[in-house]
Amino acid sequence: MGYFLRFWKKPKNVASLLKGTLSEEMFDESLLLDHVKIEDYLMVALGIRSCSFLTIPAEFENGDELGKKIDVLCREDFQAVLSATADKKMVLIPKLKKKIRESFKKVIFASAVYRAHMEWSRKLFLQTYDIEVRPSIHELYLFNNSRVKKELRRLRNVRNVARERFALSMGGSERKTGLAFPEELSSDYLFSVGKLLEYPSCCVERYVHDRLRENATVEMRASRQVKELRKEGKEPDIYAYFVRNFFPCGPRCRSASEMGRKAFDLLSKVSPKLADLYLECVRKNVEMVEKYPELIGQYRKKMKKRAQKLSRM
Repeated sequence: MGYFLRFWKKPKNVASLLKGTLSEEMFDESLLLDHVKIEDYLMVALGIRSCSFLTIPAEFENGDELGKKIDVLCREDFQAVLSATADKKMVLIPKLKKKIRESFKKVIFASAVYRAHMEWSRKLFLQTYDIEVRPSIHELYLFNNSRVKKELRRLRNVRNVARERFALSMGGSERKTGLAFPEELSSDYLFSVGKLLEYPSCCVERYVHDRLRENATVEMRASRQVKELRKEGKEPDIYAYFVRNFFPCGPRCRSASEMGRKAFDLLSKVSPKLADLYLECVRKNVEMVEKYPELIGQYRKKMKKRAQKLSRM
């Protein structure tokens, strides 16, 4: 269940506030990752996009450390599920989920890094909306217009419906989809997210086409496009990768590039240092897309190792 926080009326020109010491404070903030500062906070505060989100705790600078703390608090319940018979698992799994939720609140919401994120929302006059994706994973949405609240509530409902339909279609089985979340197989959900985050329509349509045609091909396609372009002796347009975890329809998509260039131009007027930081972010975004298949493999190994460690604790 999400919650909504509304702060006092924001000034007409947030950019003017950032031109002062606030931009220096943001640049020097150690508790926010660079891409979160630029792509999630500043791009929304400056009106480049109306909504963004970050995944908690994955996009916290100490996300791994916080995740391990939650694991320790839940290890006894986790081990109980692993060792239980099938009939007892039905009772123990809800108990484990409840413990994870409680531990998440205890560890994450009380952390300095979480408080820093909320404080920057206040400083930049951004509204926030928290959605639990899993008991141990939340999405924190940032937006600058109260009307977005309605869309976020709709998105939450669309996600729940998609999950329920997937569960019914599986008949209670645990068949793997190759995706972290089954709602990624819902065109309604995917189009809703794309519209909410103001991704170019051509990129959203290509993403949905690839995702529904065969599970998890989006990352492979986007990586292949960059590699093939480089083989031709050409370079992708870094501005087309204007935010992290976004996959343009092509490495030189004009619509996506326009978003990135607009962000760079506005950031340059506010602070050359932040503009340079943004260029560094988009370069890393291209690199991540190109290496995505390898990164996914590394992540899965990490999660498997983490689960094995928990079972031995």
